[in-house]
Amino acid sequence: MKKKLLSVILAALMLASAGTMFSCSDSTGNAETTADGSSTPSAAEEVVEEAETEPEIIKPDLPADLKFTGSTFTFGVVDNPNARNFLVMEELTGEALNDAQFSVIEDAQEQLDVTIEQFVMTTGYPAANSLTPLIAAGDDVIQVANVFCVDATTLMNGGQIQGYKDVPYIDLEKPYWDKSVNNELMIGDMRYAAIGDLSISTHDLTYILLFNKGLITDHGMDNPYDLVSSGKWTVDAMAAMMEGATVDLNGDGQWTRDDQYGYAAHTKMTLPSFWVGAGFQTIGLDDAGTPTLHIGDEAFINFFEKVFQITYDNGSKYNGADRNDGQDVPTVSRELFQEGKVLFIDCSMFWVEALRDMEMDFGIIPYPKRDESQADYHARVSYYMPPVLPATNQQLEMTGAVLELTNFLAKQTVTPAYYEIALKGKVSRDEESVAMLDLIFANRVIDLGDTLFCSDVRDGFMASLYANNQRDLASTYATQQKVLTKKIERVMDLLG
Repeated sequence: MKKKLLSVILAALMLASAGTMFSCSDSTGNAETTADGSSTPSAAEEVVEEAETEPEIIKPDLPADLKFTGSTFTFGVVDNPNARNFLVMEELTGEALNDAQFSVIEDAQEQLDVTIEQFVMTTGYPAANSLTPLIAAGDDVIQVANVFCVDATTLMNGGQIQGYKDVPYIDLEKPYWDKSVNNELMIGDMRYAAIGDLSISTHDLTYILLFNKGLITDHGMDNPYDLVSSGKWTVDAMAAMMEGATVDLNGDGQWTRDDQYGYAAHTKMTLPSFWVGAGFQTIGLDDAGTPTLHIGDEAFINFFEKVFQITYDNGSKYNGADRNDGQDVPTVSRELFQEGKVLFIDCSMFWVEALRDMEMDFGIIPYPKRDESQADYHARVSYYMPPVLPATNQQLEMTGAVLELTNFLAKQTVTPAYYEIALKGKVSRDEESVAMLDLIFANRVIDLGDTLFCSDVRDGFMASLYANNQRDLASTYATQQKVLTKKIERVMDLLG
């Protein structure tokens, strides 16, 4: 507080000494008196007022003398082509995001007198296969393992992870923890993960729509930004635009890569991006934290059918050979978008950066609402990397201190670098996109059928149904319901 007050005083003195440079003040830096006897504030007073209204930085509640001298803390991470998962950068490179991440670890090491390292558990999938042998051997070599979300249930079932209940210092009410996402990271009364500003993979795996501005103009369509802002960005509005942009460019009557489409997306990503945007979840948590199935709900089944109608029935979605593409945003989808042959593309935040050299202007918006009565837009977080605690972790005090401090530090440096510089500054092409990103990141949602139980739901029968244009969800779900229910019950039983 003394340092802040001193800065304000110095600023005021500097402005006062340069008083002749300001037309609103006299030579003493006092407020100028106007013709009607009123006064306007001096520049120095404005500086003081601005400083007094700066938002307070909420810091971790860590003991001032807390040290872990001689100790080593290790993050387990995975290497994956669809998100940035590494947390400990090797060196400063001059790239904003890298350097911000580097500084977080350096500062935390210095403050806590601890060595922070990372161990690459796997460059493939799943991560549980790499972590399980270490736990089985009783090795406390990884304190926090950032695994694939589907690994979490595997590890829970094996009793190989512990919850956050007994970890000191962590305060999930602090602004550097993602409250909306963390609300979904409970099974029963076990918090199996906690995500904050340090976990940029969660940002990378947030899904949005990109639109081609030139095609919007060419076809005389409404500005998508205006539709979003007015609450009129609905599935029906998007469907009409998709259909209007679909053109048989060569007139051969065959729908191929040489034509123009309203929408492009990976087969397995299409349904969940739409249903989450429309406010649905295949599996959510009830008040007791129990995963609850919603796939058989009538409203969900009706919406499921609608997605098929708007993507299959009028030919407005490019359904090319992207099903075996190892990238969540297929190469062919990105190429078509860059060539100006797609109006909308389903895209994760990670893959937006790959389009930064695109010559045509594009914008960023959330997926549409179900209808105008839906209160909020929702942005889907696909499979994420939950930071789980191996059962072998015997250093919970150090774990809590490192996580609390690094997430706080990341809030100050990593998030601005990611959000303002790496994303907005280099990729976003207009101020409206910046506002859309604020809206998207404030309304992120996790669906357990798209994450924890992804192998069974999204990548299981849902992907199969969509890939083969099979729409009888009710009968398919009838055969899958028992299997899903047993999996959920098993997890709940093992957690006690």
